[in-house]
Amino acid sequence: YLYVFFFQAEDGIRDAQESRGLGDVYKRQRIYMDGCFDLMHSGHFNAIRQARGLGDQLVVGVISSKEIARSKGPPIMELWERVEIARACKWVDEVIENVEYNPTLEIIEKVNCDYVAHGDDLALDADGNDSYHICRRAGKLRTFKRTEGISTTDIVGRLLLMTKNHHRKGQENSGMRKISEDGNLTSTNIVDKLEQEFQTSSERVPKMKLLNTTKRIRQFSSGKEPQPGDKVVYIDGSFDILHVGHIRILQKAKALGDFLIVGIHDDETINQKKGSNYPVLNIQERVLNVLSVRYVDEVVIGAPWKLTFNMIKNLNISVVVEGVLTKQKEHTTLPTHLQDDPYEEAKKLGIYQQIDSSCSLTTEQIVQRLSLIHI
Repeated sequence: YLYVFFFQAEDGIRDAQESRGLGDVYKRQRIYMDGCFDLMHSGHFNAIRQARGLGDQLVVGVISSKEIARSKGPPIMELWERVEIARACKWVDEVIENVEYNPTLEIIEKVNCDYVAHGDDLALDADGNDSYHICRRAGKLRTFKRTEGISTTDIVGRLLLMTKNHHRKGQENSGMRKISEDGNLTSTNIVDKLEQEFQTSSERVPKMKLLNTTKRIRQFSSGKEPQPGDKVVYIDGSFDILHVGHIRILQKAKALGDFLIVGIHDDETINQKKGSNYPVLNIQERVLNVLSVRYVDEVVIGAPWKLTFNMIKNLNISVVVEGVLTKQKEHTTLPTHLQDDPYEEAKKLGIYQQIDSSCSLTTEQIVQRLSLIHI
């Protein structure tokens, strides 16, 4: 069975009739893209973003768990979890669940799409055949550049080995922490501040790496700013391995106001608080994931663990939100009463509140799922 969900895509992608100047003559092009979307990461989101740019509306098909198990092994996330995260992506207009592994012309016609989108890499099915050969021969395939540097396989390896090798160390993180102390390092002003910081450093980060990072942040960022009178809501955390608990709490946080800012702690802070080899994803990866969620308007990169009075005033924050599973409970082993309250200032101002995401899933539980699959 195919189930379809409808959404309004990110407003940043302009209406086709307006942008092309063709009035009522132009027929809106609908693009179909499918995938497993297991352990959603910035590579998935960048693929979705690029696919959305190939047309005017994007229909995303989430492959059934049975089809995934047959073709490449059982998924870690349940179908409903993968669907819910796909629905929360700001570049998605419609979601269809339980689709087959190989797209067919029948599916394209059924969902009223003009083309199928896929990366420029070759996708093979369980029999080693090109999964898109039918669409390719029919002239219905459009391609985009595959995102290098991250994959589900890579993340699975990190989860299994829990290695620190994927963390960025040294000057890059220390520079990010230094310039985020005032709480004003957001996705819209990170480029200029990072370049200024590293140009004056005696241990400069290679320029190409920096430009790649800032370019991608520009692509993912909405570029929005709170308008006069907007109620600004703030929530922070590690947001490591994006899951439905994150999606739901971000949705509920956004519902409390008009503009949602998400603070994302840097790698070193999370590792100090949580121990082991956390976080699984580095700060750049986690920032891009959060920026892909339709409820998020802005992020603070390398947000301080303890929210300061100056940060509240500088960002004009009206509401500070925390989940029922507090970051103190999740990230430290000390009893709560022995810890320094990260929201002390917000509580003094009377702007702090807790909300329940209605989902208790954690990164540790995802690791446990993976361990059961690989026994």
